[in-house]
Amino acid sequence: MKYLVYVFRNIRRNPVRTLLTVASISICLFLMMLLLSYLTINTEVAHSLSDYNRLITMSSQGFTQPVPIANVATVAAMEGIATVGELTPEDKEHRDKKAVSPFSWYGGRYKDDSMPGSQFGIDPETIFAIMVEMKLPPDQLKAFRDDKTGCVIGKKLAKDKNLKIGDPYPLKGTVYEFNLDLTIRGIYDAPENRDNRMCLYHWAYLDEGLKRDFQGRAAGNAGTIYFKCKDAAAMPGLIKKIDDSFRNSSTPTKTQTEEAFAQMFSEMIGDLQTLIVAVGMAVVVSLICVCGVAMAMSMRERTTEVAVLKAIGFGRGLVLALVLVEAVIVSTLGGVVGALGTKLLFDQFDLGSLVPGFLPFFYVPWTTALFGLGLAVLIGFVSGVLPAWLAAQTSVIQGLRKVV
Repeated sequence: MKYLVYVFRNIRRNPVRTLLTVASISICLFLMMLLLSYLTINTEVAHSLSDYNRLITMSSQGFTQPVPIANVATVAAMEGIATVGELTPEDKEHRDKKAVSPFSWYGGRYKDDSMPGSQFGIDPETIFAIMVEMKLPPDQLKAFRDDKTGCVIGKKLAKDKNLKIGDPYPLKGTVYEFNLDLTIRGIYDAPENRDNRMCLYHWAYLDEGLKRDFQGRAAGNAGTIYFKCKDAAAMPGLIKKIDDSFRNSSTPTKTQTEEAFAQMFSEMIGDLQTLIVAVGMAVVVSLICVCGVAMAMSMRERTTEVAVLKAIGFGRGLVLALVLVEAVIVSTLGGVVGALGTKLLFDQFDLGSLVPGFLPFFYVPWTTALFGLGLAVLIGFVSGVLPAWLAAQTSVIQGLRKVV
């Protein structure tokens, strides 16, 4: 304990330098946590989807090319797909219906939004049996099903736009040249690592607009097909059977797990992951240099003091340990503020509210925050090795002669 008192006294000796060093580490780690969290979230969410046994069928040419709505019925007729009754026993009215739904993106803007939101035309009778993690009260679900122009939105979207049940939710078309005049009939709740900013509406309402404004040319567009299997064992066989069924059609398909579909978007960003890792390594090297310079300046000012410590019996090992502990404590303080502080900040502040449609949710996982804290400790240790070694090697005579 007496040695820690001495170490903390030295840390407070030059408070401006200490604060600047801590601030440098904190700011750099804050930026690193943002980048690393983005990658971690993509991986965590993709892996978590494997528990739901869901598959997605899209065009073999990419998800931007729609599949025909007729394919939904073809998929629903296949063995291995769960029924609504198996997934939501309380829904007795649709218990025999297969848990299959079109998932057609509209891409409209609400009022003065700068970016289109996540808006999908779906089958209201099956979608909440497929997406079982999304919770909607029974009365709201019934109201949504009964109103062709009705929609349900996520709780975060409702909070962002100050919307409530019964409010109009008009969407101005950006991809399609017609608008959707929707009315909010429900607000769903979902886990924090799911999109709570979606708008789901009747696929039939979208199709009516396509028939009216495009003379039927774009009608019958299911977008992708979203469905839930009875169990994981049925998934490989279903994937092959579905794609084989449409292989020789005018719209061949590619069926994959929801996890693989989510990872596909991560792969679309190309070498961003490599770039983030490279930037992170450069930041670590820079921080080691910054902390090393700060410790070297501190030890240069205390050369005589180190010589006195040795003269009264402090060994080289103890001097080395004291300097290393000092460097690690300063760096760890920066890690606490930069890594754990970032975690606390984004637990309270929803970054997704600033960029809806691009980043539906954002958080700093504990694994990333603890990694940042551990990195700060490592930076402190590495940056303190050379100054500590030089201090330990300083002789008593040289130290007492040194003029600082």
